[in-house]
Amino acid sequence: MTPIFLLLAAQATAPVSPPERDVPRPLRLGLVSTSAFGMSHARFFNQLVGGRLEYRFDSHFAFGGALSYANLKGKDERAHNVLPEATSAYRVALDARSFAVPLRLSLGYLPKNGPTLRVSAGLELAFSDALSLELVPLETMIWVTRERPEVSLDASLALLVAF
Repeated sequence: MTPIFLLLAAQATAPVSPPERDVPRPLRLGLVSTSAFGMSHARFFNQLVGGRLEYRFDSHFAFGGALSYANLKGKDERAHNVLPEATSAYRVALDARSFAVPLRLSLGYLPKNGPTLRVSAGLELAFSDALSLELVPLETMIWVTRERPEVSLDASLALLVAF
């Protein structure tokens, strides 16, 4: 019969697995496309295409920035602009590895127009530790323009690579 203190000592010196918080590849770079459909005063269609870089603090929380080319509805014709945004995201894992629900809040500023606010939830499918696809079928965005704020319902698709 083994004394209890030997069992406790063996447990105390056993190797400890790394915490779930450690992210082996904390940086993620993404190619993002967003289609925005105006739902308020002025009906419009805007298209955003750009990149997003985020730092993952753990497997759930990330903070980063995005820069998008914006093809916008103008007064008489299409207008072109650049939309920089700061983003924060929380990832709710649906299973151990492949599926998750990303919840994202983005704040941006569209030059010559005004600030933007975006709130989204979607589905992330991880193909590997380094590659994933994010589909956001419903995203709400507020565009503050000179005349009045406009609201759009958006859909986004992102290809993300971790390194």
